[in-house]
Amino acid sequence: MMFEHDSIADIHEDKLVEYLLAVRYWRQWMFGHFGIPEGPIYRERVPLDTAPGGLPRKGDIDVLLSGRGKFEESVAYQVKRVKVSLAQLRAKTPGKLQDLKEAVRQANLLVDVGFWKVYLYIFALIDARELDLRADDRLHFNEIKYKISLAIGNSIADLNIRVGLFEVELVQTTDSAPTTFDRAGGHLRRQASAAPQSYELTEWVSEVFSQERPNELSRVLLE
Repeated sequence: MMFEHDSIADIHEDKLVEYLLAVRYWRQWMFGHFGIPEGPIYRERVPLDTAPGGLPRKGDIDVLLSGRGKFEESVAYQVKRVKVSLAQLRAKTPGKLQDLKEAVRQANLLVDVGFWKVYLYIFALIDARELDLRADDRLHFNEIKYKISLAIGNSIADLNIRVGLFEVELVQTTDSAPTTFDRAGGHLRRQASAAPQSYELTEWVSEVFSQERPNELSRVLLE
């Protein structure tokens, strides 16, 4: 079966985060839950190499959030995607499940750095355009969802107890733009636990938000 539009499974994590932060509805849906500072500011893809607290660290923070003028309450987000392309849909074999262990390691690293709160967001991007979810294909779809849920459950055994976990399912069911998100659902499996943030890290967060970077989203999101 041929389709005109690209597959949702091909959206890279960086582009997914950029889009969700840029659209008010999705931004509030994702980051407006209990315990998150009101009227926050965001920064994407923040390198960790200059963060205080020991040796330089590799990698980055997918989203760094802070209350305005309250940098001691910063929230670090690690984002990881699981994808189901059309080929994987037919074979009932979700992709990138092996990356979940790395996502757990990265989220635990953010706890070690010492942020006030840390979240791991796992996105399941499912291209289901060849299925009719209102008929018998529903069983096929549920089997794929079960495999994803099982993989997540097996992967988070080593997740630090302070890390909050949010599972998101975005499904493409029609031949429309992949960011249409024909179906969307989210489950906050557990909230992040707060811990005092060091003065040194708070100063570093303040410096991160004071820097201007061209072509990067970093703004107060009030509209």
